[in-house]
Amino acid sequence: MCGIVGGIAQRNVNEILLEGLRRLEYRGYDSAGLAVLNDANVIERCRRMGKVKELEDGIAAAPFFGKTGIAHTRWATHGKPSEENSHPHMSGERLAIVHNGIIENYEELREELKVAGYEFLSQTDTEVVVHLVHQNLQKTSSLTDAVKETIKRLDGAYALGVISADHPGKLVAARHGSPLVIGVGSGEHFIASDQLALLQVTDRFIFLNEGDVAELTTDHVHVWDKDNAEVVHD
Repeated sequence: MCGIVGGIAQRNVNEILLEGLRRLEYRGYDSAGLAVLNDANVIERCRRMGKVKELEDGIAAAPFFGKTGIAHTRWATHGKPSEENSHPHMSGERLAIVHNGIIENYEELREELKVAGYEFLSQTDTEVVVHLVHQNLQKTSSLTDAVKETIKRLDGAYALGVISADHPGKLVAARHGSPLVIGVGSGEHFIASDQLALLQVTDRFIFLNEGDVAELTTDHVHVWDKDNAEVVHD
């Protein structure tokens, strides 16, 4: 099973994300990756085959840091185990995504996006999702709205974490058929596929329901249900 960890904070989140991945190693995986938005508003990414330790070593060899980021451990479904198929996936250099689940109509969407000019660098269904978000961002100034429009096109299961260099200070998440939890902190918030990954930083959680979309900043968490009605959490 794949694992997701993400966070937005007023401190470097690299080690938080890596520790979250270590806590998800029980799920089994063949690769791991991490992407963060650095202080220069550039997304930096590292992906490695093998264990989380290989990812740690890769980052240590060429260090980068960020206060907003997403990380993932992958168990290959679409596409063989490889660095190119590892998450996070990107559309261009300014949008990154992690995804658990299987998009059943990805082949149809992939062909549509190719016609629209998108180049695919992996064999995954996830790359379809990140390009769809990018496409929808051409029609809206809101990363959250772009994700909401994207999931309307998806058949299958997903838990998503999305960051954009053009929308700093936000982490957007969505889920359908694959679990995702929000960890509530003080001046920082997190997402994970299992609350176990976040016990290092919080003991307060919001469990997203089917079809929910969430927007996280350092100051707030907003959640909308499948009918686009805002959900109030205590």
